[in-house]
Amino acid sequence: MTTYLTAPALVMLMGGTAEAALTADQVWQSWKNAGALAGLTVSAATENSDGGVLTLNGVKIAPEGSAGLTISDMVMTEQSDGSVLIAPGADIGADTTGEGTAGSVRLTHDGLVMTAREGEAGALVYDYAAASLNVAFTSSYPATSFDGTDAGEATSKGTVGFTDLAGSYSDTPGANRAFGLALAASKIAYDINSGDPGLQMTTASISETTDVAMSAAVTLPTTISLLAIASSADFGKALEEGLAVAFTTKQGASSGTASHEDQIFPYQMTFNAGPGEGTGEFNKDRFSVRSTGEGLAVDLTSSAVPVPVKVNTGPVEVGMTAPVMAAETAGDYGLTLKLSGVTVNEETWALLDPGAALKRDPADLSIDVAGKAKVDFIALMAAEEAGMTEVTPPAPETLDIRDLTLKIAGAAFTGVGAFTFDNSGIAPMPIGEANVTLTGGNALIDGLIATGIITEEDAMGVRMMMGGFMSPGANPDELTSKIEAKAGGEITVNGQRVQ
Repeated sequence: MTTYLTAPALVMLMGGTAEAALTADQVWQSWKNAGALAGLTVSAATENSDGGVLTLNGVKIAPEGSAGLTISDMVMTEQSDGSVLIAPGADIGADTTGEGTAGSVRLTHDGLVMTAREGEAGALVYDYAAASLNVAFTSSYPATSFDGTDAGEATSKGTVGFTDLAGSYSDTPGANRAFGLALAASKIAYDINSGDPGLQMTTASISETTDVAMSAAVTLPTTISLLAIASSADFGKALEEGLAVAFTTKQGASSGTASHEDQIFPYQMTFNAGPGEGTGEFNKDRFSVRSTGEGLAVDLTSSAVPVPVKVNTGPVEVGMTAPVMAAETAGDYGLTLKLSGVTVNEETWALLDPGAALKRDPADLSIDVAGKAKVDFIALMAAEEAGMTEVTPPAPETLDIRDLTLKIAGAAFTGVGAFTFDNSGIAPMPIGEANVTLTGGNALIDGLIATGIITEEDAMGVRMMMGGFMSPGANPDELTSKIEAKAGGEITVNGQRVQ
């Protein structure tokens, strides 16, 4: 287990406070000091310092009693501008063997170099670059067994490669330590294979993504160590004192293939995805993630499906926001899901609708809701850990339904609305209204009957419900409904009280 903790802890090695002019010995000693703080031993079989050049052989970075990470050799060279150039050797790897498992990780590179320098506000900055960098991993473990007998060995192996890699890592001291990471590569590629004879399953996938750029910022409070966080209360304290994470990602086009063999659903797949972006944020005030993409095309064939399946989409957007510790003042929450222009090939349509009773229009889905609520998720988790039964429940204050849209097979459902909440009772009581419109609903039901997916009897119940809660609109095959929630718990639909 401790072997897997080595790589994340390596980031801590490249920390400390920069001097106006760094020396190779200072950088090496800072690695040792930071390693000790992280529970790692940083050592070299031989050290030779001569004329501003520190040559290390047999470098090892590992927790006590673990193989850890090994680097065949490393040269640190002092530069005239006060920086230190760091050139690791060609043999870099780690043994990841543990109880019942065996594995290794190997890193190869073309011209990987790092430069340690002084940044702003006393920061220690490491710039890095490589024409290429590849990480290869292998692992094996007992295969899945349903009766306790030996099912053989399951394996997983693969490579992740970066081309034209460049970036930086920084550590800025202060009341709280601020870490920054930036990475850019003209291409990231992976090739992964796995197999489990107990499940009679093998998988293989290959992918390439161009023009990748990532950045991350992490703030750690100096008053509490991450290793000392043992409960939700500790985590809440760390958040209150400044623990925060933020990231951004951007990428160009992606393409790849995947194959899967098993006894249930074997398949072969190719995909192409357009450029995309992503952002994320987590601190005491809010949790927020957002991702956008320009579209996706998937082609799938399988012996379990009589025809090839081709799915294409237009732009895609996914986002979620929530307050984290907002017990006194309401925080923002929201959910966004947008999927546009979804189409499938005619052969796939024909499996369900050979007579073309349903329209083949592209499908669209849009969910965009937001509001404010008082909620302290950390306190709720701490209360659960402590076995407390009396806790302050989440209290929504507003809900804005900005857009609810579903378009499929020629029918369209849309809705908007706005509500406030009265939290003086046992449960939050909504006050406000929503307006919904359904067009093409009856035509869709007729098409589903024609395909045999539903029966006339099924459709009768649906039509009665539509007639009971919706009114004819201004256009053919259009129904509308106004839903109102009033003080005291009264709910009306098109003016008719239902509660």
